Order: sequence, then structure tokens, then C-alpha cells
Amino acid sequence: MSTPAPPRYPDTNLFITGHTPNGTTTFFTKTQPESTPVGDGAHINSLYSDPTSPADITSTTIATPDLTHGTTGSFFTTYDIPPNYIGPQHRSATVGHVVVLRGTVVLTLGDGERVELGEGDTVVQRGTMHAWINESGEWARSVSVMMPAKPVVTSGGEELGAVWPF
Repeated sequence: MSTPAPPRYPDTNLFITGHTPNGTTTFFTKTQPESTPVGDGAHINSLYSDPTSPADITSTTIATPDLTHGTTGSFFTTYDIPPNYIGPQHRSATVGHVVVLRGTVVLTLGDGERVELGEGDTVVQRGTMHAWINESGEWARSVSVMMPAKPVVTSGGEELGAVWPF
């Protein structure tokens, strides 16, 4: 008889601050956005996105997070990786700032190079083919902020664009 997987971490509480029309600071949003299952067990929680750069912090309207526009602005997410999980190799034309919050994950690059990351470890992911792996029996969680980037162009002129096998 196999042991059931431990429960996933609760979804993240999100607090968004801003200003009233007279300049007083305030909380615009206090929510717990629901994560979305992706792949075969991982969960992504799209917490916040802003399609502008620089971001427009004068607006009192908070946009619904949207990872689909992908060519402007920024994206703030958490990524929950289940126990004993091997994610697919993928690439985005972004710069991603990633922090492992809980657990241990392995970042595997397209050429097979691997690094094990523990709680508090950080990665600046610059548009490379990569996969996230959790070799432990516990859930892991990372948080990332992604911003669009110019795609890499190889010496042969090939543009290395996004690859999404999800």
C-alpha cells in the first residue's frame, strides 16, 4: 500500500496597496486567489500582472492577472510543485526572478545540467529551456516575477522563442 501524498500548501494571501484620489495610502485588495492546476499535478497561482512598463501605479483599478499577453509588463506568481514530480522542459522569452520559498527543487536546463535549490535559493531565469523537478516526498513552492525579454538569437540566426508543452 502506497503512502498518500501530503496536502498542498494553502493558496497565497495577496494584499495590494495603493493610493486614494487624495493621496492616502490604502489596501485595494485583500484576497486569496485560487491556484490553477497545470501539467500533471503542479499548481500555478497568477497573483498579479501589469501590462505596462513602467507599471502604472496611479490607477485605482486592479487588473485581473493575465499571463497570456506575455510581451509587456510583469507577472507575479507562485508555483507549487508536487512530490516526486518531473516537469516538462519549456522556455519563455522572459527574465524570471525565482525564489524557492519551501522545500527543495531541482532546476534542469535543456542541456541536462542540474542544480538543487533549497529554501531561500534564487535563480535569474533568462529565457533558457528548463524544467522544475521535485525529487522529495514533500510539496515545494517557488515565487517568481517575470518580465518580457528580447528572445535570444543564435549565431545561425535562429530565434529561441517560447516553448510551452503544457
